[in-house]
Amino acid sequence: MSQLRIEVTKFTLVGAANFVLTFIIFSVMLKVMAINYLISLAGAWFCGMLFSYVANFVWVFKPEKTIQFRSRFVKFLTTGLLSLILNMLALNYLVEGSHLDPFYVQLLLIPLVVVFNFTATKFWSLR
Repeated sequence: MSQLRIEVTKFTLVGAANFVLTFIIFSVMLKVMAINYLISLAGAWFCGMLFSYVANFVWVFKPEKTIQFRSRFVKFLTTGLLSLILNMLALNYLVEGSHLDPFYVQLLLIPLVVVFNFTATKFWSLR
């Protein structure tokens, strides 16, 4: 299997685990704790960011051994923050414009977020 296919497969598995983790956190904060949907998204994102950085660094992309683990975190964090901001803007726009439940709107946005995150991680933040 080509290196790109292996990376895409592993990234997808990490993404699936991250999805479960962040969506549980988002759902609990939104539905159980009745916290604002944007704050819930930010809290879930923070937990997912830490999880996905470690998993992508250690298991998916495995940058050369001479690079320090922390040295790429700023780029990864920048990519993640951009992704979060775009996700929050889209979520807010769609929820306010349609009055749909933020839970379902976020479900619809996830594929777009995943594509953005893979591309940015592969070609910039862990490159």
